[in-house]
Amino acid sequence: MTLTTIFIFINTLIATGIAVTAFSLMLYVVRYNWSSPVARAFVLILAGTMIVFTGDAVLPRVTSIGAAEGWLRFEWIGIALAPAAYLHFSDEVLRTTNAVSLRRRRGVYLGYAYAVVFAFAALATDWLVRPGVTSLVTPRLSPGPLFPVYVAYFAVAVGFGFRNIVVARARCLTPTSRRRMTYLLLSSTAPSLGVFPFLLVVGQGGVEIGPGFWLLVVVGNATIGLMLLLMAYSVAFFGVLAPDRVVKRRLIRFLLRGPVTAGAVITAMLVFTRLESLLNLPRETLMVGAVVISVVVFAVLRGSFQPLIDLLLFQQDQDELAYIEQLGERLLTTTDLQQFLENVLTSVIDLLRTPTAFIASRRAGDRWEMLAIIGAVQPVERVLGELRSGVQTTEPAGGPHRADGFWTWPLRSRGDGELIGALAVAGGGAPPELGNDERKQLDVLMRQAAIALDDRRLQEEVFAAVEQILPEIDVIQRQRGAQRYLGSPPQPPLEAALGTDPEFVTHVKDALSHMWGGPKLTTSPLLRMAVVDRALFNHNGNAPKALRAVLVDAIELLRPDGPRSLTAAEWMLYNILELRFLRGERVRDIARKMAMSESDLYRKQRVAVGAVARVLAQMEQNALETTNSPAGEPVGLTPVNGDRGVISDQ
Repeated sequence: MTLTTIFIFINTLIATGIAVTAFSLMLYVVRYNWSSPVARAFVLILAGTMIVFTGDAVLPRVTSIGAAEGWLRFEWIGIALAPAAYLHFSDEVLRTTNAVSLRRRRGVYLGYAYAVVFAFAALATDWLVRPGVTSLVTPRLSPGPLFPVYVAYFAVAVGFGFRNIVVARARCLTPTSRRRMTYLLLSSTAPSLGVFPFLLVVGQGGVEIGPGFWLLVVVGNATIGLMLLLMAYSVAFFGVLAPDRVVKRRLIRFLLRGPVTAGAVITAMLVFTRLESLLNLPRETLMVGAVVISVVVFAVLRGSFQPLIDLLLFQQDQDELAYIEQLGERLLTTTDLQQFLENVLTSVIDLLRTPTAFIASRRAGDRWEMLAIIGAVQPVERVLGELRSGVQTTEPAGGPHRADGFWTWPLRSRGDGELIGALAVAGGGAPPELGNDERKQLDVLMRQAAIALDDRRLQEEVFAAVEQILPEIDVIQRQRGAQRYLGSPPQPPLEAALGTDPEFVTHVKDALSHMWGGPKLTTSPLLRMAVVDRALFNHNGNAPKALRAVLVDAIELLRPDGPRSLTAAEWMLYNILELRFLRGERVRDIARKMAMSESDLYRKQRVAVGAVARVLAQMEQNALETTNSPAGEPVGLTPVNGDRGVISDQ
């Protein structure tokens, strides 16, 4: 092997890696960033890059001049597309800074029109490129009459694209946005420059392509690969509300599991096939061995180095992230709880020598839920009907209670001793006779079951609390991800996005939670609403009282017609709002009255608050449209589907 063939082999590996990386990043963008126009334009850059470097990776393997010419012409699809895609990408980046230009957009359309013309000319004619050097070592085409026009098109598109990103960077106001735009500025031109057909310029006139040139190609392509990853890193933050650490971790893991693993497999396959004559083995055997060894070894290496990568990326938040990961591993899912309780029941059956046993959980509203059962199922439903009265009268230290052929023991909370469940076993007329050791073993098993039920209840409360603050977290993430640019319009007034803005829903929830006094009512941004201003006349200019009256009106507009019911579906939202915010009752008491769990109540409460926000939005719209109405007069709500106040919770 000569030095030139070695560099060509290395360049083939790099080209293959770039093609695989470009394809993988296309899938990543489609999966996570497709809503962003910048990301969609980046997909076109990746498509052009993938086409060109796929051709570069295939060319050393072709066996005829005709096939080589076909692949060289195929590459021109990407070569023609790249400048237009880069101009489009730069325009979308600049548009994110609120710099919109119809002239620039027309230039993008013109660039794509030129790309189509040049691609057709390269594939179907000899006007742009024509057959050139016929060596299979360094196959290349010769420039045609239109090639200078393409060079001019390339220079203009890349030049204006670079200028657009420079202007976008100058409009950035925050250090974070300026830093990311700097990364984009430094890396974005690399894919476009990397697809330019330099061989058509330097490889003509009988000039011999030596190892020095191929060394430059290797270094250049390696740089292009790194710049492509840096560009992908910058684009990954466009159009997402996830925290930076989530985006970084997601992208790094995707790269390690996707293109890096694929590149390792391809490299191993190409290297092993070179050893065919040395090892005297069939090529198929070597390729299978290469795939198996590379996949297994790289999986081990990736798992070993992942903690180090996380440490380098998230050094400041390492303790918190480790705690979050441990919490996720230790939480009890429904299946985890059921498996644990089944193990407890197995031990109970072995201890008491009974064919059937079950554990039931007491839910809100004195409802009972079957969690685990071993044995016959038919008689269990009858037992559950007697648990409500029977088990509650049994003291923890007392004997079991008889319930329709079953003996039941209460399971109580560790803290306040509240009844949270029951253990039941099938038995005859007399209660099980237990010795001291057996009684101690049963107490241990019952205590384990009670702890599991207690932990599950606490976990549901945590989930309900987290679910309750999710809208606030969404608002924080949106504000965190919003970048400020030179010339950015001021934040829109509150009434501009009523009913759809999560921040507005949060303001409504805060005001309802401090309905009868508190800073979230007296300092609420809702005080500047037009409908509140109109209500000031009837409340002696007291803004908090006016806001409270508007909220009461909004809740009453959700009241269905007919007699009130605490369990009917159409009354659910109104009941939650009236009991929770107007009367100020406790969540536990409301859940018991409405026969639902506390976690379910929190979910429905979020829906109810959203319904109030939509009503306020329509009240505000009516107030703005009827500015001549008497001050303080209640503003009506247009009935939905003819059914006033009935809003679905779906």
